[in-house]
Amino acid sequence: MTGDAPAAFAAEVARLRADAVLSLAELARAAHSSRGYLHHVEHGRRWPSRSVVAALDAALGAGGALLVVWERAAQERRPVRRAHYRAGRLPPLIGANGSAGSAVVDVVAMRTMVHALQAADRQVGGGRLYPMVVRYLHAEVAPALVDARADADSGELFAAAAAVTDIAGWMAHDGGQDSAARVHFSRAYRFATAAGSEPLAANVCASMSHLAGQLGQSTDAVRIAEAGLGRLRGADGTARLVARLHAGRAYGLALRGESRNCTDALADAERALASAGSTEPVEWAARYDEGSLASESALCLLGLGDLAGAERAAERVIELRDGDRVRSRAFGQLTLARVLVGVGRLDEAAALGATVCAAVPSLTSWRVRSRLVDLGAALRPHREVAGVTGFLGQLAALPSGTAREEPTWPV
Repeated sequence: MTGDAPAAFAAEVARLRADAVLSLAELARAAHSSRGYLHHVEHGRRWPSRSVVAALDAALGAGGALLVVWERAAQERRPVRRAHYRAGRLPPLIGANGSAGSAVVDVVAMRTMVHALQAADRQVGGGRLYPMVVRYLHAEVAPALVDARADADSGELFAAAAAVTDIAGWMAHDGGQDSAARVHFSRAYRFATAAGSEPLAANVCASMSHLAGQLGQSTDAVRIAEAGLGRLRGADGTARLVARLHAGRAYGLALRGESRNCTDALADAERALASAGSTEPVEWAARYDEGSLASESALCLLGLGDLAGAERAAERVIELRDGDRVRSRAFGQLTLARVLVGVGRLDEAAALGATVCAAVPSLTSWRVRSRLVDLGAALRPHREVAGVTGFLGQLAALPSGTAREEPTWPV
């Protein structure tokens, strides 16, 4: 980096870290980065992306001050880069391995982006974030894959691309764009295969199995989940992923009405999750925890007509999904509401629906809105019940959102 402002940015990162009394390793953990990468940043040998700086700013408690310094430095760097473009060349870049002159994509920045997207998605839903992710895929990820070299770095790059593309699929699905979701998941699977990562490919299988189940395609849901499990035989650190795949298989079996096989699959998922203990999931794989399993168990048991079991599981979701898990909590509340309709507790079901209606304006989730509409349809014949009319009025006042797309499944 050249110029006073970029140098000032590097110095500011070092100063803030010293003031916070953090080691490089501690800061790297807090900002979802790596110690070696941050060492290069502090010494002016790497220029971080905005997403990395945002994570550093939060980890250092800078209140946006570090982002301001970065913006000032970025303005100074742009004329230098434009001069290189006019000359028909790019300035030398420092790669992830510390070597100059190679246009190595910033995998650390992509990792930070994945964590940031997952955190935002939990709070506001995928509809609002999906266009941004698509722009990121086109502007950052796709060019990087075109330039990827056949070396040790390329596997990590394709793994990062698979993770971002998998998230794009979930956000498209959450926004009701299931055709786009299927395309993203298919690409993510190919990227994971190119990366040579069996766990990551299995992680995408779990995503595809979920989508197949939501589309009512039980055979594909079961088959794809089993294919994912086959990729994980003997793999270390994959217990949470194994649990997720068993749960996806269970949902497909529930759609078939195979009660015994479904409950056996849920038991397999519980055992796998219990064996994970406090271990972290394998790199790039989605986190799967007790709340996730409880949510899927509630849907399976509801579909099988086990209302008591579904009620217990849904209540467990609500208990576990507090804080920033707005959408997951809404799913738990809506599942519990459908159970309450089934047992005739209509006023309680309407009250839960009204609670979710109040949260929906902050969410851009087609899935939440769709399940609210289903609850409204179930309660509409009971307008005379206290609270039902009020809930239906709240539901009618919500924006309509977009219609769901039905994809053609390629498998």
